[in-house]
Amino acid sequence: MRLAILFVLASIAWQVQAQKKGGDKRDSYALIDMQRVILSVAEGKVARKKLEKEIKSKEKELLAAKEELEKLNKDWQSQAALLSDQAKLGKQKIFQEKLISMRNAEMEFHADIKRKEQNATKHIADKVAVLVEKIAAQEGFTMVFESSTSGLLYLKDPVDITARVITAYDKQHKVKKPTKAKQK
Repeated sequence: MRLAILFVLASIAWQVQAQKKGGDKRDSYALIDMQRVILSVAEGKVARKKLEKEIKSKEKELLAAKEELEKLNKDWQSQAALLSDQAKLGKQKIFQEKLISMRNAEMEFHADIKRKEQNATKHIADKVAVLVEKIAAQEGFTMVFESSTSGLLYLKDPVDITARVITAYDKQHKVKKPTKAKQK
């Protein structure tokens, strides 16, 4: 995902350089911290809160399932001496089926959250790429690098446009805040 973002930003920078007229103007470079943008724009904050709410809700369900498994295991262990071998195997089988089911639900949940997070990130990153291109063209930047994923260790006199991108993003992409139902 980060490699794709880096590729988009690099292509934008190359396009800006190709469109730039006159080779006598000194090259100027900009940096952007994409992670900071995604976490700072209103749309990113809303998406994060929504995911956190979903995570908390599902964690409660999973905790209840774990507690049920612990109870089932304790019951089985306390009754083990009194049960026949066939009954022990039956209880053990039920426990194992529930354990596997819970683990599958847990893995599915984590995969679902990761997928939703990636989709939200990509959605924002696509919009950011458009803004970066616009800012780079307006301000005459030759290249814009993503600071945390580009492998960039040094760049003489870069301009950090992260804050400008965040401001422009929030102005251009207004997010409606959820309204709370009025209580009577």
